[in-house]
Amino acid sequence: MSDQALAAPPVAGRSLWQDAGSRLRRNRAAMASLIALGLIALACLIGPWLTGHAYDRVYPDYVRAPASLESHPRAEAIPAAVQRVAARIRATPGDIAAEGDSVRLTLTSQRPIDQRLLVYFDRSDQFGTARVVSSADDGRRLVLEVPVEHQRFLFGTDGNGRDLLTRTLIAGRISLAIGLLATGVALVIGVVYGAAAGYLGGRIDMLMMRIVDVLYALPFIFFVILLVVFFGRNFILMFLAVGAIEWLDMARIVRGQTLSIKRQDYVLAAEALGVPTGDILRRHIIPNTLGPVIVFVTLLVPKVILLESFLSFLGLGVQEPMTSWGVLISDGARAIEGAPWMLAFPAAFLVTTLFALNFLGDGLRDALDPRDR
Repeated sequence: MSDQALAAPPVAGRSLWQDAGSRLRRNRAAMASLIALGLIALACLIGPWLTGHAYDRVYPDYVRAPASLESHPRAEAIPAAVQRVAARIRATPGDIAAEGDSVRLTLTSQRPIDQRLLVYFDRSDQFGTARVVSSADDGRRLVLEVPVEHQRFLFGTDGNGRDLLTRTLIAGRISLAIGLLATGVALVIGVVYGAAAGYLGGRIDMLMMRIVDVLYALPFIFFVILLVVFFGRNFILMFLAVGAIEWLDMARIVRGQTLSIKRQDYVLAAEALGVPTGDILRRHIIPNTLGPVIVFVTLLVPKVILLESFLSFLGLGVQEPMTSWGVLISDGARAIEGAPWMLAFPAAFLVTTLFALNFLGDGLRDALDPRDR
């Protein structure tokens, strides 16, 4: 044997996770879904700071304003807006002329106009602080120049006059956090519990699964109400509770997979070599159950989001002015005839997220299944 052959470095092997990552990167649908989820998460994280509107800011003059790329108020709506403000001042507007970002007009009244009432222009969502250009007839005739406050509502506004784009992005934070938090809790508890029950078998398996059956019999809403009574309306606690209930299905799935995996030759060989039970579960059982688990996780996230909407409807979940996609969709469904944009945009974000999760779940299932290596 030559010296070069003896000096050649050994070929480095690849772990399960390295091999899974390589196969996942070759799956175009999964990578596109991962990019889409990343963009949605990034938009929800930094988007509300860039929209120019607070999520709880109410614009009384723009209730259910339709989605548009144009700024409000539009030129044709300015005279009517001036009329409404002038009526509160008890004066008659005339000679209304829009000049760029300001409006020039004349107010007349049978009595002297109290200039302190001009603050009604500033209180409007459409105008700024009015400036008196000239005064005549002992204050009964005022020439005003009023700046126009332009607002853009790319997704329109809701029934309370709040910017729907900002609220959709804020809702995305809540819905994604709820889905990930509750699903993470369900994933950890369900996988460990189901794998242990399936591998240990016998009376231990029977006892552990009877506990699962008892928890199935408990009414979930009653359990949540008890948590609210004892610990208060705590957002994090509430959805830890959701995850602590949703792990039951995952435990059964993992147990069924474990019952078939533990009879495989590589598991029997590990037992014969004296490998500890914990290492067998960690290195052989759990990695081989990840395919079905990942698919179930992608289905669990939307289920948790819809469950959150139901709890919020009962007054046990997200409360105003905070919101979530489920709450926005519920509000939009009630107003679909008069304001379809209230349903369309939150639903588009939710549907895109769910499609991306499903494609990503399929890719992860194929990548993490050791039998396909």
